Amino acid sequence: ERGYALLADAGEELINNTFVIVNDFKYTNKEEVASKAKGLLSMVATYTGNSDIALAADAASLGVGAMGKGYIIKTTAYLYKLVWNEEVAATFYNDFWTDDASLDLEKKKAFDETDIFKIELVGTETSWADIQSTILTKKSNEDLISVATVRAVDNVIAKLQRKYETFRTKSPLLSGDPLSAKIGLKEGLEKGDKYEVLEQVINKEGLTEYKRVGVIKVDKTHIWDNRFMADEEESKSEFEYTTFTGSKNKYFSGMLIRQIN
Repeated sequence: ERGYALLADAGEELINNTFVIVNDFKYTNKEEVASKAKGLLSMVATYTGNSDIALAADAASLGVGAMGKGYIIKTTAYLYKLVWNEEVAATFYNDFWTDDASLDLEKKKAFDETDIFKIELVGTETSWADIQSTILTKKSNEDLISVATVRAVDNVIAKLQRKYETFRTKSPLLSGDPLSAKIGLKEGLEKGDKYEVLEQVINKEGLTEYKRVGVIKVDKTHIWDNRFMADEEESKSEFEYTTFTGSKNKYFSGMLIRQIN
């Protein structure tokens, strides 16, 4: 019923926060690394006659068999943001915008074929994920690679969110007592990290704004391990949330938190 007014508030905010991430992966088989290290040590031991190096080569050989299975994934992420300025917005509303009630096929065709929409590079980050397994593992190489890839992506996104304020997400508080939220190691939380608590308000123009009402810190004793496949590890968290320290009886479930350091 509100038509353009509805698009002008919530829609504008969503469009102006449109991002694209391009990930470049490099996969390294740890068995190959260990084998090369063993070969190099053996060669040095042969030429120098150094028994300590020869012992290290034997240890490396044992490592290949016992603990050398798995993959290291290096991920380089490129973060882009949709360019949405007054000129682009004006063209969109005037030349492309239509709706199902009065669908304008010419405007739809113009939208599908336009090249006015651009993305700009915000920045890049690099992250690593190491999946270690023993010779007794039941996981296939494909499974190991899958787990490492997902964790590498999660790690690099967390680093992008920490570094670039425009890309920081807002998470709702699960409760005010205890102060908790369903975010954890997947989002790169570390003990002592500070988060601002935000209250959502509507300004005079009808647009959403966020007012800071306080600051809380990640509790060093209780950080949720919500990483991919963490439930299969011995370090599985008993609780599925992270707790924070801060003023009591001041924050409530549903308030939003956003990292500030």
